[in-house]
Amino acid sequence: MNWTTKFSWSGAVAIPAWFLIPGFGCYLPNALIVVLSVCAAVGLAETLWRRDRWYFPTRVIWIILALAVWAAITAFWALDAGAALRGAIGLLGVAVILFMLWQANYRLSTVERRRIAAAYLIGMFVAVAMLSVDIFSNAQLAAWFRDYDNTDVFQNELAHRSLNRGITLLCFYTPLYILVAWRCTTRALRLGTLAVGAVALVYCLSWGKDAIVLAGASALLCGAFALRSWQGTRWLMIVGFCTYVVAIPFVTRLIPPPQVIWEEFRHFPPSLQHRLFIWSFTSQRIAEKPLLGWGMNSAKIIPGGDHDVSVGLRQSKLLWRALPLHPHNAVLQWWLELGLVGALIATFGVTSLITVLWRRRDSAARIAGAASLGAAMVVSLLSFGAWQSWWLAGMVIVAWMFKILDPLDQA
Repeated sequence: MNWTTKFSWSGAVAIPAWFLIPGFGCYLPNALIVVLSVCAAVGLAETLWRRDRWYFPTRVIWIILALAVWAAITAFWALDAGAALRGAIGLLGVAVILFMLWQANYRLSTVERRRIAAAYLIGMFVAVAMLSVDIFSNAQLAAWFRDYDNTDVFQNELAHRSLNRGITLLCFYTPLYILVAWRCTTRALRLGTLAVGAVALVYCLSWGKDAIVLAGASALLCGAFALRSWQGTRWLMIVGFCTYVVAIPFVTRLIPPPQVIWEEFRHFPPSLQHRLFIWSFTSQRIAEKPLLGWGMNSAKIIPGGDHDVSVGLRQSKLLWRALPLHPHNAVLQWWLELGLVGALIATFGVTSLITVLWRRRDSAARIAGAASLGAAMVVSLLSFGAWQSWWLAGMVIVAWMFKILDPLDQA
């Protein structure tokens, strides 16, 4: 079959999927895993129907599978065996989706890849336009998507908060978007598409939380490290991350008690003050089961995690929960739930990803990949849960687009 003139099933599904991905990321991030699942299922069906060759999974996919297996094993001692198994199945699903997208990628023609890239650029333009409407209308679209009453002060605040995940993904996508715009558009269109990327970046920095600003700075730093594929910068990244993984459970045990945090770190944002207390509490629980952990998805029900601590002065008392849902730090969550074994597996996955990025010969893709990795690492270490499906889906999406762009030459 001549793939340059005929569309595959995978390409026919991927084109509308990539148009929807930016908007879904901003307003309905939980739908991203559904979009990826549909694309993976179509890829599987096409592989079976055409009896195509099966390609060997990459190292990163094997590492995700190993992490899923270990997560399932922790169900034997987890606080909630069912939750542990569900978490393991979720990781297994991510590995399968990633493998099937890789498998389907080999059938995509150059024409399909370019149309997928164009659909992504158009979808990004629509998403940025929707965010512009929200900025000038006091989050009317965000309120509509979640059925909030924007005339109510509290619900209006919820509407604004609902965009936090979307703004985070937008920041995460920006290096990828710039790469796609640079590579897959003509000179006449390149300036306009890059302008849209600049607007998206401004929204991330102005609307997003402090973590987004730090993620942007980390993206710039990691992108600068990857300007040349020097082994020295690669090892600096690897050694730095491994040192962080080893040190963080011990360093966080040095954090002072809650009231002292409130008194001595008054210049910190309130959310970061609370986070310091969360990390301190998490390190104490890690010390109780450092080797095997408490079990996958145990952070939500860890003993003492639902206790509230009062801090502040009598006139401005605050209540800090010891562990609200998750530690807001992926590495601490690895240690807490999966112990040393899980932390080692996950760390090996990150270091393998760094190695893959630094070995890319294409400097533009290497810089964009390093920038995305830098943004992802900061967000993972400051904000959301390690196993949240929308965040895992966001990382799969970035990896998939880099794979789609592999054979495309500069326009």
